[in-house]
Amino acid sequence: MRWHSTRMADAETLTHFRILGPQPPIRPVLLAVPHAGRAYGGDLIAAARVPLSVLRRLEDRRADVLVAAAVAAGYTALIAEAPRALIDLNRAESDCDPLAIDGAVAGLQPSQRARGGLGLLPHRLHPEGDLWRVRPDATELARRIAEVHRPWHQRIDRLLAAMRAAAGAAVLLDIHSMPPPGDGTELALGDRYGRTAGGALADQLLAVALGHGLRAARNHPYAGAFGIERHASPDRLVQAVQVEVARPLYLDAAGSPDRAGTARMAALIASLAVAAEAAIMPHSLSVAAE
Repeated sequence: MRWHSTRMADAETLTHFRILGPQPPIRPVLLAVPHAGRAYGGDLIAAARVPLSVLRRLEDRRADVLVAAAVAAGYTALIAEAPRALIDLNRAESDCDPLAIDGAVAGLQPSQRARGGLGLLPHRLHPEGDLWRVRPDATELARRIAEVHRPWHQRIDRLLAAMRAAAGAAVLLDIHSMPPPGDGTELALGDRYGRTAGGALADQLLAVALGHGLRAARNHPYAGAFGIERHASPDRLVQAVQVEVARPLYLDAAGSPDRAGTARMAALIASLAVAAEAAIMPHSLSVAAE
């Protein structure tokens, strides 16, 4: 059975992302939450061989709540609505396992992670195995890229360009959540080992996290992925850091946001945004927090 490529996850009614906070931005730090999407279309659910609860395991569950305090402080945030099960916004367009597609697609360059099932089109999850009874074809892949993936990154480009034009510099904080690592790390700051952000920015963010009493690490267990690589341009004063928050810090046992934990982690993310702005102050115009 083939995916009907003329319909893509109810594309006519699905809103793929939303923007919170000032437009145009008034502060030179953008917060992006690419894996928070939970607007599952009927076609996507019908194509799955697993329950919706399994597809939701791909989400950074309710990670959008983590940016609320930063938005209230005047920062702009971009929140994904399209779910990661549809397309992963933190993977390159070519980072797709051929086994995820019905038919041949030229130009794919799957990473090891993609071959394990978690590429541009997630298609396998342990221990359930294959996620789909109907795989998308090349036309459907192209449609998802054109309607969801590319517009997301183009919007980030425009927002960062506006920030840099106004302030002389910009920072992208790519917000994620993670299962708690076995070593007790609670917050991971990834800068691709210095490729997407300067040492001063990374050190400032790490100091803030440690000051909030968290067990924080740089580039461990995650060093960041496509999102920050795609948008960072340190030589043009655009830096990017991936921020991973351990889920038990803001979710209860049922996977719902815990009020106290959410408030604490949202305050932390806002503090990281303020610290990022302060770190680029020599190249930016400061806007006082209200």
